[in-house]
Amino acid sequence: MGMAKVDTVETRPDPGHARPTGGLAGKSGRAETRGRPRIRQDDEILDAALRAFAAQGYDAMSLRSLNARLGLSHGTISQRFGTKERLYFAAIDLGFTRFIGDIEQRRRHLLGPLDTPDDLADLRATIRAFLGAAQSRPELGRLMNQEGLVSTVRLRYIVETVMTPVFGVIGGLLERLRADGRIRPVTTRGLFFLLGHGAEAPFTLTALSEAFDDLDGPLDPERHADDMTDLIMRGITVSEADVTMGATSAQRDLAGPPTPVGPTPLLDALRRT
Repeated sequence: MGMAKVDTVETRPDPGHARPTGGLAGKSGRAETRGRPRIRQDDEILDAALRAFAAQGYDAMSLRSLNARLGLSHGTISQRFGTKERLYFAAIDLGFTRFIGDIEQRRRHLLGPLDTPDDLADLRATIRAFLGAAQSRPELGRLMNQEGLVSTVRLRYIVETVMTPVFGVIGGLLERLRADGRIRPVTTRGLFFLLGHGAEAPFTLTALSEAFDDLDGPLDPERHADDMTDLIMRGITVSEADVTMGATSAQRDLAGPPTPVGPTPLLDALRRT
């Protein structure tokens, strides 16, 4: 099935960015002796670091400020993880490993009641599982909004260790469904951005999402994820009423270039504001 290989995906730093010895394994809970600072587990530090990188960006994130926020002495994080870059990769490893595990757990739960789930059911379950996991970990979406702007070692690391393995599996699922004529010619890129920067956006751009409360009421995350999954699946699934694949492209070519638009309700509404 589509995500069956996710269990084998491992995120690990490349040789040039190896996690410092004793990072995740050997020093959890080690107390500092000066000033009686609070004791923090390594996973707790990495969770806080990931949220800080997502909120502030890599360059602006300060180890000193993170230590202070966690109630640690100013050198604690550097002593445990080394440089800020090493802390970043360790936080990425932990965050995305949990994220992928959450997706797989949710996907299996959704497919469990089905006697013989096929590729289309697997795709639906994977999309819904992705949105559920994204709602639980909005810091990863926020991080990708920043890292996706410029090609860096950090972005290449995420692409090579997380996105290529995971979306390679999903790409195979889409390829089989396209070959069987069951879905429209949606690409892996198209599905990723539709999910990660479309349906997921209210979970990461929370202030902007709240601006719609007067129109729609407060966001119900579970209902939103259900609705977006249904909308995406209906949009990409080929039904008996579909005459040809790529009908939108054919219609656009037939229509030719757009003509200037006169007054419309939308433009009138903007002029009144």
